Amino acid sequence: MSRPLPYHIYFFSGLLTCWISCTSSANKCTVRHEAADCSHLKLTQIPDDLPTNITVLNLTHNQLRRLPAANFTRYSQLTILDGGFNSISKLEPELCQSLPWLEILNLQHNEISQLSDKTFIFCMNLTELHLMSNTIQKIQNDPFKNLKNLIKLDLSHNGLSSTKLGTQLQLENLQELLLSNNKISSLTPEALDFLGNSSLKRLELSSNQIKEIQGSPCSSASY
Repeated sequence: MSRPLPYHIYFFSGLLTCWISCTSSANKCTVRHEAADCSHLKLTQIPDDLPTNITVLNLTHNQLRRLPAANFTRYSQLTILDGGFNSISKLEPELCQSLPWLEILNLQHNEISQLSDKTFIFCMNLTELHLMSNTIQKIQNDPFKNLKNLIKLDLSHNGLSSTKLGTQLQLENLQELLLSNNKISSLTPEALDFLGNSSLKRLELSSNQIKEIQGSPCSSASY
């Protein structure tokens, strides 16, 4: 007949089980009502074991450097993706191709410095794009031309020296353009020509270095 284990062994065994369980749960995302919260977990890659029907994914305050499009194919129902406060430096054009229903993309406080014409080519359903607090100094060509449903664009706290964000008419449904805390020194009608057909209601230019305003660059917007 085997002898029962001493009490202290049971006690420490229980502590070990609890420690392992608590540690694992502390490193897992929480899911509630089709929204997954994976923030503050020191993640370096996109979790691959979340429910496929989630519509909201919070990846803020992690250690992500990329958002590989292939890692999001299982989460094709996402409408909101928050990747703020990471170290993302480049966006794959295929990201929105994997997320065809994406409406809100938040990438504030990352390390994005350049946007190409293809960056948002598949993001036709975006209504909000948050790119504040990155390192974007200049917008070349027309990275936003396919964002026909965009209502809000936030490029505040970057290094932009001009309000010129495109070379052709675009962003026809844009209502809010936030450009505060950049390095804009002058405001001209030509620099806002790309918004000629837009529904702009608010142009935020506070905390810039504007010394000159030529003509009436934006008579229908408040700034």
